[in-house]
Amino acid sequence: MKQLKESVYPIRHEVLSRLIQNMIVVAIMTISLLLSSSATSASRDKATVGVATNFLPTIQALKKDFEATTSHKLTIVSGASGKLFAQIIHGAPLDIFLSADQRLPEKLAQIGLSEKNSGFSYATGRLAVWFPNQAITLPRSDITGKDLTALLRDSLRIAQANETLAPYGLASVQVMQSLGVFEELKPRIVRGENIGQTFSMISSGNADAGFIAFAQAILKRPLQANIATPQKDQYWLVDESLHEPIHQDAVLLKRATNNPAASAFMGYLRSPAARKIIREAGYAVSD
Repeated sequence: MKQLKESVYPIRHEVLSRLIQNMIVVAIMTISLLLSSSATSASRDKATVGVATNFLPTIQALKKDFEATTSHKLTIVSGASGKLFAQIIHGAPLDIFLSADQRLPEKLAQIGLSEKNSGFSYATGRLAVWFPNQAITLPRSDITGKDLTALLRDSLRIAQANETLAPYGLASVQVMQSLGVFEELKPRIVRGENIGQTFSMISSGNADAGFIAFAQAILKRPLQANIATPQKDQYWLVDESLHEPIHQDAVLLKRATNNPAASAFMGYLRSPAARKIIREAGYAVSD
């Protein structure tokens, strides 16, 4: 009898030990499931937006308004449109692409990396030319081809965004080609990777003149017209007939198919509130 009792204790101990182990395993699985569910929920409340550099200040204002009126959060990644496109091709975790042109979003659609029929033009940009060091008197807020040609010829270093990466850079080249001075001025051209770097080149004095986005220029100061006396550090709107229109398209990427935050922001971009912010930033928006 005593031997029987002694033999029962190890059995009970073994059963209890297995029970405790099973309880620990169940607890770990439960916690893992809860954490996984929480992470999934959090990811559905967030979206990552790749945006062309020219639009960065504007999307910061849009992000603030969007997050104030919804439960969603945005992460912003900016760069030259061509560079962002290449990153998307190589699997960058972006949910939305706001390009500075229409060509790159269309390419993403053609190769199946964006949601079908999700693309639309969210803004049309304007190109400006900036002459920080020349004291100039011009009666208009836009500049004639004749005046622009003369001022560019008087500039030793002319900054533009890289035309192979940035649509505003391509528009800059088209302007000089339309004026018939591109080959003449090519040795004086310095290139920024994107329109933000181009702006920095001019503002830092590393270029005497350059092409920037109008949206960048009005952050510096409002557009002036009818300047009576010569003034330095002026910019003017470039005649739109000298380059192709800068229509900027947004597209929802495939990885965001089931992302409510991404879908909500795409819808928000079409809203009156968003269009008002975009217009005030210096862009044209179609109704």
